[in-house]
Amino acid sequence: MRELPELKINADLSHWCCVTESMLEDHAEAIELAATRTIHIHSRVGYENGPQVSDPRAPEWAEHLAKFETWWKMIIDEHTKRGEKELTVTPEYGPPSYMQTIPFTNKPVADLWEVCLWSAERFRNFALI
Repeated sequence: MRELPELKINADLSHWCCVTESMLEDHAEAIELAATRTIHIHSRVGYENGPQVSDPRAPEWAEHLAKFETWWKMIIDEHTKRGEKELTVTPEYGPPSYMQTIPFTNKPVADLWEVCLWSAERFRNFALI
């Protein structure tokens, strides 16, 4: 991104976590730079071992959700600082088997539609803060 200052990105940070097998603790500078280049947010919560948590509403994922919301807020703030009027967001979680499933049944661990609707509403409310 330093070499291509005109480059704009989709901030799909869930995959950054999965690929680095971390919550990006050692990548603050990269996230800050990415925030200045983001024109779209993929608002899916990931974790150290996968691109999407089983259900972002579950209390065991609260810390991960809070971390992602911190990053998204940084992106929104940068976007506002640049005076840009639009920032697009996709509150998408993947279907089974991208979403974790229960062994031997292949049933999803959460209702995908409910998770996506909850994620969209949470982001709307969060973005207004």
